[in-house]
Amino acid sequence: MKWMLYTYLGKSKVKIPVIGQGTFKFGEDPASAKEEIEALRFGIENGLSLIDTAEGYGKGGSERIVAEATQDCRSNVFISTKVLARNCSYQGIIDAAEASLERLKTDYIDLYFQHWPSKDYEVEETMRGMAYLVEKGLVKHIGVSNYTPELMEEAQKALGGYALACNQVGYHLNDRRIENNVLPFCQEQNITIMGYSPFGYAPELFGGLGFPHEGTEQRQTLNQIGAKYDKTAYQVALNWILRQESLVSIPKAKNIEHIKSNLGALGWNLSQEDVKLINQWFPRPAESMPLEKY
Repeated sequence: MKWMLYTYLGKSKVKIPVIGQGTFKFGEDPASAKEEIEALRFGIENGLSLIDTAEGYGKGGSERIVAEATQDCRSNVFISTKVLARNCSYQGIIDAAEASLERLKTDYIDLYFQHWPSKDYEVEETMRGMAYLVEKGLVKHIGVSNYTPELMEEAQKALGGYALACNQVGYHLNDRRIENNVLPFCQEQNITIMGYSPFGYAPELFGGLGFPHEGTEQRQTLNQIGAKYDKTAYQVALNWILRQESLVSIPKAKNIEHIKSNLGALGWNLSQEDVKLINQWFPRPAESMPLEKY
């Protein structure tokens, strides 16, 4: 197993790797199932024991892929999954969790997220459902996704004695909005940030703020910095993200080569000069992460 860096999950004593495995789009194409399972297995064997999925990925197909990859090593893997906003009524979240457990072929979920803020159900009702799942032992830790500080405060109040462990949000060089409000709040409250899409968004998400294309000055800057460390532009970008305290990243890796590349972001540090240069080419915007409900 390769060397791995860990951080604590929220206020708990549970350690999770700073790089996990995202599974967006997994389970959509049966022809890709074997490669997806092999990639997850390779990641687990090399320290990427955090696997993130969702009931909405591949209409549950992603969770089934995760189940196949973790059947003989479940106790050594930390699995997070997410409930769709439309299922976030009190009973809806319980039913959704039970369905995810069945697809994952497990009797507990390590970390259960509300995937997006809901326009149909109040935070208090959703968190009551989350608390019930913890009480029954079906969920170990509670998370939210794409939440503002105001909504996180509301969720924590509704949870009472149960801690809000994590907020999963988009975070990459071309989208640093969480640094204005979400990241400082989470660091102050000991809530782990799980950053998704570290190499940019798909076209259908947030306008498709993606990774710099070859030939652009941004990409040339990353390439030049990477050459100093014998690293790629992607490894530079991921290393830069992981500088943040109490933050983990979950890049999607559909094959073993992608995972090897992600692992190459660990074990070295960008110089202060390089960080300064990156900040010049990828400045933090003035606006904060907006409230979006689904």
